[in-house]
Amino acid sequence: MKQNPSIQKLKDKTFIIDLTINQKDIQTEYDLTLKSIQKNFETKGFRKGKAPLEVVKDSVSPEKIFEEVASHLISHSYSEIIKTNDLRPIIQPQIKFKNENPNLDHDWEIEITSCELPEIELSDKYLSDIKLVNNDKEIKDENQKMDRIIKALIDNAKITLPEILINSDLQSHLSGLVDQANQAGITVQQYLDSQKQTLDNYKDNLKKRIIEEWTINLSINKIAKDNKIEVSDDEVKTIIAQNPSLSKNINMVYYLLTQQKVFDFLKK
Repeated sequence: MKQNPSIQKLKDKTFIIDLTINQKDIQTEYDLTLKSIQKNFETKGFRKGKAPLEVVKDSVSPEKIFEEVASHLISHSYSEIIKTNDLRPIIQPQIKFKNENPNLDHDWEIEITSCELPEIELSDKYLSDIKLVNNDKEIKDENQKMDRIIKALIDNAKITLPEILINSDLQSHLSGLVDQANQAGITVQQYLDSQKQTLDNYKDNLKKRIIEEWTINLSINKIAKDNKIEVSDDEVKTIIAQNPSLSKNINMVYYLLTQQKVFDFLKK
């Protein structure tokens, strides 16, 4: 499948891909999809996988076929484009048909939006601010010191997060809220009422937290890179040996160990 997409890259690391999928490729994928469905299709008068394609076509929802054809074509096109153009998306893309009524009989005009990891700048002042925290003899509690160090990072960070990234995290958190409310046998509104919050206030606070979390995490990554703070494979293996369940998320282990090393560095 030949691609000639246009790619718009924004300063906040959002990228927008505009591409055309031609009707010939759509028809080819449609035929392949029908044959794939045919293999497991069962209906009266025919053995499994032996029904003629016309029977399969008349029996399967057109919407279902359209969704499968679109999913395969767009996914394949997107994978080719990000590989060819060395794009490194960190979230699932948003897909939009620019055609008013997309169907299988015409070219598709597609817009795909995603983003790469945003960049962060740390003011040179951040280390001196953290030294002030470390030298403050009035701070007795370790948690209080950590809070002050984190605040120093946030105050000295400059970052523009892609809106699509914030919204992706926001939707993920809101879906989690719905699941938790359902498990507790209450509605989301009942939960919000118990917290004396409106949905808009909850979203605003959640958005602030998402921005802070990304700011902290990206600051940690930058400090680790700038100061050559690394985690060895042996260190990760030691942690996993102590807690085998962590083997399911090795990247998280690397990050948590890096985070610990960065904070140890900052406390000194």
